Amino acid sequence: MGKHERAWVEATERLTARLANGADPDEELVEAGRPDLAEALADRLRSDFPDATAVRHAGNSYDSLGDLIVETPDGETFVEAKFVASGGTRANLGQDTLTEFGLFEDATAWSDFREEIGFPEDREALLREFDGYPDDVRDWSYKSAVYDRAKHLKNVLDVSRGQNTGSRADEVLADPDATEKEREAARIVNAILDLDREEKLAYFDHLREAEQNPRNVETFAHLIVCGYHTADALDEHFDDDLEDIKRLLETDSYRLYEVNRNSGAVSVENPSELLAGFEWEDTRVEIPEDGTSVSVVTGPPGNRRRVLNIAYNWKNKFQGIQTPSMNVFVPEA
Repeated sequence: MGKHERAWVEATERLTARLANGADPDEELVEAGRPDLAEALADRLRSDFPDATAVRHAGNSYDSLGDLIVETPDGETFVEAKFVASGGTRANLGQDTLTEFGLFEDATAWSDFREEIGFPEDREALLREFDGYPDDVRDWSYKSAVYDRAKHLKNVLDVSRGQNTGSRADEVLADPDATEKEREAARIVNAILDLDREEKLAYFDHLREAEQNPRNVETFAHLIVCGYHTADALDEHFDDDLEDIKRLLETDSYRLYEVNRNSGAVSVENPSELLAGFEWEDTRVEIPEDGTSVSVVTGPPGNRRRVLNIAYNWKNKFQGIQTPSMNVFVPEA
């Protein structure tokens, strides 16, 4: 989270606490934050905790578990507030997160692995096979050369917004009326997609041979489920908060609230319910023989449960081209 975003988020959280307590809005917080989102969240907190005696802001940055603390006669509930653009993905993290946080103790980071096996060079060689680039993308010396060529191939294929590039390439190859230029673009796109898949499978073979740290895997899973979805947040809490989080979950004292930035709609999750029935034993990252996703699983042999699904993904252009990352999902109950 950037400095500017962190500032308006904290202002909105503090404004939420004031409104939930029935206090008048603070003009500085109104100016710095999103009063519409603060009002929506405050309304939901008042509805969910009708016997609340106070709502207070937990503090700056990542110094405490949760952003808001709701006080009731029965005790405190810690609330993690997330202001999101859309739902679906639990977290979108950097490509090397699993190795950076020690889930694998002796594994090469994904970014380094690609360099070691020559993936960038193989990808460039495939892109160079296309002979119809316009003059403004013929120069290979600048940083975005790969991205611009991939974008041009998508334009040649006429990939529509939201359409899978690989699916469109297959359509072109199956179309008897497609031009030779379109067919060549489709062939190269599919070759890059195949190269990317082969590289991911090779990396998974590498991860499968690496030692795992079960406590780090368990810590990662708990933090993700409880709403810590950025590298900064994970880093701040990774070393010493697992037992605290477990205690909050065991006493049903933690909630995750998501406020849609566009609509103001508020949803709430109870991590205690999401993790109900889990037996934290032999917690590991499970790596399939065929596929581009891994899972965090836990429990004894007769009761193995999937906690998270983690997809290795490229966010921009198409797979193998731009912005490698990890998408993290909580499986449906």
